[in-house]
Amino acid sequence: MGADGLNPTLLRGVGKQMGGKLAAVTLTLGQGYGSRPAIASCRIDGDFFTEPVPTASQESEGEHGAVSRLETAICDLPLPLDPDLALERLDRVMAEGDGQRVVGVSPWTLVTALERALPDEMVIQRQGESDQLSSAPDRTFSGQSQPDEVECLRRWSGLKLDLIRDNPRQPVMQMAMDQALNDAVAQGRLPPTLRIWNWSAPAVILGRFQSLSREVHVERARSLGFTLVRRCTGGGTMVIQPDRAITYSLYLPLDFVKGASLIDSYRICDYWLVRGLRMQGIQAGWQGMNDIASPRGKMGGAAQRRLPSGARGPGGLLHHTTLSYSVDAELMAQVLKVDPEKFHDKAVTSVRSRVDPIDRQTSLSRQSLIDALLDTLPSLVEDLRISSPAPEVEQRAQTLVRQRYGRWGWTAQIA
Repeated sequence: MGADGLNPTLLRGVGKQMGGKLAAVTLTLGQGYGSRPAIASCRIDGDFFTEPVPTASQESEGEHGAVSRLETAICDLPLPLDPDLALERLDRVMAEGDGQRVVGVSPWTLVTALERALPDEMVIQRQGESDQLSSAPDRTFSGQSQPDEVECLRRWSGLKLDLIRDNPRQPVMQMAMDQALNDAVAQGRLPPTLRIWNWSAPAVILGRFQSLSREVHVERARSLGFTLVRRCTGGGTMVIQPDRAITYSLYLPLDFVKGASLIDSYRICDYWLVRGLRMQGIQAGWQGMNDIASPRGKMGGAAQRRLPSGARGPGGLLHHTTLSYSVDAELMAQVLKVDPEKFHDKAVTSVRSRVDPIDRQTSLSRQSLIDALLDTLPSLVEDLRISSPAPEVEQRAQTLVRQRYGRWGWTAQIA
């Protein structure tokens, strides 16, 4: 429970289940029927995902599809809050949907957040159960199993893949290029493509549904030379220093992961990378839903955006991953605000102890490691072709910078 420290009229609570993603609710209270209090507004933010991506009209209107439906449902809950009733209603909203769903967050997560946001007198207390909500495992994403190697090899070996070793780009252009290339592949105008990013400036990259003020020390980040941007995929915040990060994107027809579970789709897409790291003697594997890790800690994280098939093409999957080649832990701690709830189900207490950069395991330079990883691709895919972004993709990305990614309204839309 607790009031928001930034604004005394706001109430905020955070929930996270073991193996799942963090979700927070920020509430305002008003007057309902008679003199009874009611939830007047609700905003949900966090490092979760939605599948598939909201439509263009939803995004242009600032709506988030499934997230907006959950916010509306929470506003309709009577006070004092009955956690059992809230669970039932939110579970129904999540199950119904309209083809879009929230991924990594369960009704339990949201009810935990609500119970923590509201004053004690506005929650019907249950003996012992409230404390168990966040520690109850989200079994959808808590598994640590490895993907089936034969199946990964089958999918990758059938690819005819374009490889783009891209020029250095500003952070906003990186975000725009991802959407432009994903759209082109989804519409069947480009073949499957892997793009290796090069950065021309440091950046702090917010996930699609994260709160800017809750995740980043904004003015401090700016004073340290970081550009603040928001990407089109969910997940957590990334701190990018050009000489310390390895970032890549895959743009694939949706059929590449056909029949795979969501968690397996992450592992199939990152298979080439983990295989390549292991070939260099680097201990790497999968952890949780979307992380790549060593036995010592997190090495990187991935996110996805899916575009359904239709009259315009086969549909597309954007999968992008950032690895920490090396880490300036002190700088990360200065820039990021990390909710302690993120560490609730991890044997760590800070961002410093959570991250295990790759350079602890290799003497290769960052560029030499990238070269070595790419050298493993010809033995994996059917056909590999060196390519570069088409002029029409570059033009589309420039338009997206002006319309979306370069606009502060996009970056700060969840303040």
